[in-house]
Amino acid sequence: MKKFLVAAIVLVAMSFQAVAGPIVTIKFEVGRKSLGCTKFGICNIGLDVNYKISTVQINDQTGDLELAFTKEAIVGKEDFFTGTTVTFEEAFTMSPEVQKALGSRSAVTIGIGTYKLVKTRSGYQITIPQGSMLAK
Repeated sequence: MKKFLVAAIVLVAMSFQAVAGPIVTIKFEVGRKSLGCTKFGICNIGLDVNYKISTVQINDQTGDLELAFTKEAIVGKEDFFTGTTVTFEEAFTMSPEVQKALGSRSAVTIGIGTYKLVKTRSGYQITIPQGSMLAK
């Protein structure tokens, strides 16, 4: 029974790794850039090795963009993270450095729309379906 349990854990761990694309540690600033970083959206995003509290990755299996915000990253913006969806009212294009770190050959842009919000152990995850990312 122990061998079966260990084998199952190893299989699950290997399966998870097969789904995940590169995980990029980033700094998010929540807010709409056009409104001085107020309201909901992404005001700024960038690579910052000293600010390791949020991640973004492209899921290798689905091609979806997965944004993970820790509770610390949304301090003062908690009201936007209360339901099961969030709405981006303006498009946001990732910087070339984030795009490259994600392994994307083209610009990664989150289109205007409503996306699934899931509460996680460490914060929240927003999933942007592949079809909702705009080519630039």
